[in-house]
Amino acid sequence: MLHLLFDPLCGWCYGAAPALSALKAHSPLQWQLHPTGLFSHPQAMNAEMASYFWSNDQRIAQMTGQQFSQAYKEQILADLDTPFDSSASTLAYYLISQAVPDQSLDVLHRVQQLRYAKGTQEEAAFIELAAGFGLDAGQFAKDFAAGWPKELRAITQKAQSLMQENGLRGVPTLLLQKGGQLSVVPSSLMYQNPQDLIDFVAKQHPLHS
Repeated sequence: MLHLLFDPLCGWCYGAAPALSALKAHSPLQWQLHPTGLFSHPQAMNAEMASYFWSNDQRIAQMTGQQFSQAYKEQILADLDTPFDSSASTLAYYLISQAVPDQSLDVLHRVQQLRYAKGTQEEAAFIELAAGFGLDAGQFAKDFAAGWPKELRAITQKAQSLMQENGLRGVPTLLLQKGGQLSVVPSSLMYQNPQDLIDFVAKQHPLHS
């Protein structure tokens, strides 16, 4: 089994999406995604932070080919009145992925694309995304308006405990479970040729073992 620890507002998590998607397509292993809630606490934005994010994002784009659009730069990073807070994105991911668990990795990427490619974090965009995955828009809107359920809080607390127990500091982190043992997949493999990641996992976890 593969375990992915992430936060939807982490640029490196977004950058890892192509390699992770390729791994999912070419590996029979099951996945479990763990939202960590690392950035789910409102943090005031300022121009220096926005500049740092954009610089870092350009590096990620160069390495992975992921799109960080002008709309993201102008409508998200330049909006210094809106705190940096992944609570809404994490909730949207949770509500949609609960309905389509086999598509959790795709759900995460689509949630990330709203921010980084389309430059929006509006509730209407999350509702439209949910409807695209087959959820009832009205029910999703109600659930989204209700805020984090206790189940999501428990999931993020468990993810943070998993990080602490394994001495992990940042996201994304990909863990490979073999029996009862967890091993960390080198993070560099998520930002280069996806085949390298596929080959590494196949070597570490042969089908016959």
